[in-house]
Amino acid sequence: MSKYTSLIKNAMIFGLGNFVTKLIYFFLMPIYTVALRPSDFGIADLLNNSLQLIVPILTISISDAVFRFSLDKNVSHQELLANGLKVLSLSYLLVCAYWGFSYLFNFDFYWYLFGLLYLTESLKTLFAQFTRGLGKVKEYAVNGIISAVFLLASSYVFLKIYNLGVDGYLLAFIVANLASLLYLLLVCRIGWFISFKSSNKLLLRGMIAFSLPLTPNMLSWWITNISSRYIIALFSGLSLSGIFAAASKIPALINVVSSIFQLSWQFASVKEYQTGKQSEFYTTVLHFYTISIILIGAIIIAIIPYISLFILKGEFFEAWKLTPLLLYSSILGCLSIFFGTFYAVVKENKKALITTFVGAMANLAICFASIPFIGVAGALIANVVSYMIVVYMRYKDAKSYFEFQWDLRKTIISFVLLFCESVLMMLDTPSARGLSYVIVLALVLLYLKDIMLLINKTKSFMQKKLFTHNG
Repeated sequence: MSKYTSLIKNAMIFGLGNFVTKLIYFFLMPIYTVALRPSDFGIADLLNNSLQLIVPILTISISDAVFRFSLDKNVSHQELLANGLKVLSLSYLLVCAYWGFSYLFNFDFYWYLFGLLYLTESLKTLFAQFTRGLGKVKEYAVNGIISAVFLLASSYVFLKIYNLGVDGYLLAFIVANLASLLYLLLVCRIGWFISFKSSNKLLLRGMIAFSLPLTPNMLSWWITNISSRYIIALFSGLSLSGIFAAASKIPALINVVSSIFQLSWQFASVKEYQTGKQSEFYTTVLHFYTISIILIGAIIIAIIPYISLFILKGEFFEAWKLTPLLLYSSILGCLSIFFGTFYAVVKENKKALITTFVGAMANLAICFASIPFIGVAGALIANVVSYMIVVYMRYKDAKSYFEFQWDLRKTIISFVLLFCESVLMMLDTPSARGLSYVIVLALVLLYLKDIMLLINKTKSFMQKKLFTHNG
């Protein structure tokens, strides 16, 4: 199987799983915006985002090391998983202490649920990454679908039927994680690899050396992506923070494209690096990836008001006007993640940390300097600037590792047009919308030759696969 065929095949498998998963998550927002008040959604969202901060810190991102090392040859998978479980077990002692602290100070019930959510989320992430590292891409994709289905069903029951508020929001995630764990243990047979006696200290040191720089790297990403919501809550209240959080969910649509690709790209980029012949491959993949995120992003920005009619209900609907620039930031984020993959390929995660740290500090500085005066607009500006900084730094680093070509002139023109489209959509006038549609058409014409080439290559690939199957 050629490197391109393998990449496309894995992308299609991940794509189907991620498309179904994101589609299910898409239906969650109407439930949230109907069943929860903006202030309640603000609390629930901040708790969920706090989990994204705590998991990589307490687990030192060991799940990422389990995935990366499982791709290496001559490695014991039992030892890898045992080392991962050992790190998680130590963090669970801290959770027990946290529960005791919560009981002494009579915390609200959702704080107990938060601890349980950490336990299930960290274990699910470890098992899922291990499954992906074993090359079980179909099972990994199915696991995501199962988790999303249970999350949707549980959210409906706990929020719409029983009206449990923030408690129901967290309970739904816990139930989804438990369903995922059962699938990974019983169907993917992860339990066969569990053996605490197989722990390897030398291997563990190597894993920690790889994963430890990822922890502050994840912290920096969290600051870039999430910290603005806490600053908005501090200066403008939980209700506005909840509305901003709701607006932030729509840009996840472009992340569907990115996540579909990134899961297979991480795998393929490492394998290609091991062959020593990566220049042409990286150039081709980057070229078509850039075109895809730009065009899909431009289309989504243009139809945001219509998507919002379905997703954002009641008090949340006006949040759509914040979404175009958030989506623009997400498109930049897709590029930063692409270039960030190269750090994992060459195992240079310290440099990944530097780029995200600089971006995070820029984001924090702009947020604190602007939000008290111009409100949510300050958070939008901070997101765009910080992502631009990270993309530039990561591109320069990637060029120092590998030889590849990237049409910077055309890419810069495209992002300037995308920015103009985003601002025009936020103005929310008929003439502004008309101009934004003209920009979408201009981008399509700019990449028309590439689009036709991609269509022809896809047709050729599908015909070849069909001929091989029939033959």
